[in-house]
This record gives sequence, structure tokens and C-alpha cells, in this order.
Amino acid sequence: MKKFILSSITLASILVVGLTLSSNASGPGGNRTGSPGSSGNCSSCHSGGNYAGTLKVGITATGDTTFLSTYTPGQVYDMHVIAGGTSTRKGFQATILTSSNASAGTCGAAPSGTSVYTSGGKSIWGHNTPSATGVWKGTWTAPAAGTGTVTMYGAAVVSNSNGSDSKDQVVTANAMIGEKAAASINSIDATLLKVCGNPANTVVRLNSVAKNIIIWNNQGQVAASATNTSELNVSHLSAGTYYLQTVSENNIHNTTAIVIQ
Repeated sequence: MKKFILSSITLASILVVGLTLSSNASGPGGNRTGSPGSSGNCSSCHSGGNYAGTLKVGITATGDTTFLSTYTPGQVYDMHVIAGGTSTRKGFQATILTSSNASAGTCGAAPSGTSVYTSGGKSIWGHNTPSATGVWKGTWTAPAAGTGTVTMYGAAVVSNSNGSDSKDQVVTANAMIGEKAAASINSIDATLLKVCGNPANTVVRLNSVAKNIIIWNNQGQVAASATNTSELNVSHLSAGTYYLQTVSENNIHNTTAIVIQ
């Protein structure tokens, strides 16, 4: 009977220890991103180690590697968490919040080895399988216009791989991403090529040099054209209404009706 009781206690102890050692391999859950309103970061459990850990978070254009400081509302971006250090077992959590600490934008489908879930009304992206490289990439759709500056928060564990919470290193990072201002009507208008004098007689003149100028007649045929100039000879054209198509040096396209006398 004593042997049976001892064996039962030993087995239970092994199970408890086993669960403890693997407790955070699939991610701690909750919100431990270090963001405002979170449950702090992972250092409440993991601490005491130093493995030259680093962390970088942010967004890039799809397929690019250059981190951006602004976003265009409604556009889809790549979202990155990059944890460095000498460990080959790393994990993370990240979130993107508005200035009022609400979730900003929408996280895409979770890539392999990660999960996207909601905690405390905030969208959290985190590991569910430890990573050897510490490099994670997801997708994020920027919020609607008027949201303003958002901040991406991240916390990562650079583990010593001993299976317990002790002697790990926690690193944190954040990145502020401003909303890209929409071009005003005035700024767009300033880039448009304009006709100087309409109706025209023998020459159509523009206010600036155009990469391309095309004049179309009412039958959809090219009546005259030129490149890299601000003037076009139309003395050979019959009097009437035509359509002037221009392409500026900034690749701004514009079409306007002109009258040739």
C-alpha cells in the first residue's frame, strides 16, 4: 500500500512538473504585450537571463523590408516582430492600438506558429509554437481615415530552453505609426497641366512642360501629339472642338476640351 501511495505521489509530481515546464510553449494567452491596459509583459514569469536579446516591431509595404513611419487608411501591410538573441527558442505577443488605446486596424489570418485572438477587447497576435529564428510576419489592414497615429507594442521572450520560466530574458519594443495625410484638392490641382489660352489659334501652350501631349478629334483619332514640351503646333487642324490629353512629369494625367479657331 505504501509503495502504491508513493508511486501515485511521484506520478502526480511528474505530471505537475511536466505541465509547468511546457506551460508557455503554446503562448501565455491574455495580453502581455506591455501596452497600456495589458497585464504587463512576460517578465512577471520570465526573468533573470541575458542572451543579448533585441526586439523590433512595425509594418512594411507588402513584400518589402523597409519599416514605415506612416500608414494609408484601409491599405494592407505586412506586420513584423523580430526578436534577436543567442537563444534558439523564442516567443512573443503584439498588438496595435490607437491613441485612446483601442484596437487599431485588423490583423489578417494568423501565420503558422501564431494565433490571433481577442483579450480585453483588444486584438492580440502571438506565438503558439516557439520559434528558433524569432522572426514572425503577419498582415494588418490599416484603420479608417481619421484614426490618427497608432502604436504597435510587442514583448518577446528569449528563452534559455531549459523548459522552465527561470533564467529567460524579456525584451519589449513599440513603434508609432502616423496616419498619412490625404492629398488636398489644392495640392492635386497645383500639379495639373493647364492650357494657357483656350480657344487656341496656331499653337496650344501649357503652363509647364508635359511628358506627353495628345490631341484627339471627335472621331477618337490622334490629331496631333508631342513629347517633353509645353507647346504643340495645331495650325494644320480644322477649327472645332478637340480633347487635349496631357501627362505631367509627375505622371499626373489630365484631359480637357479645347477649341481651335
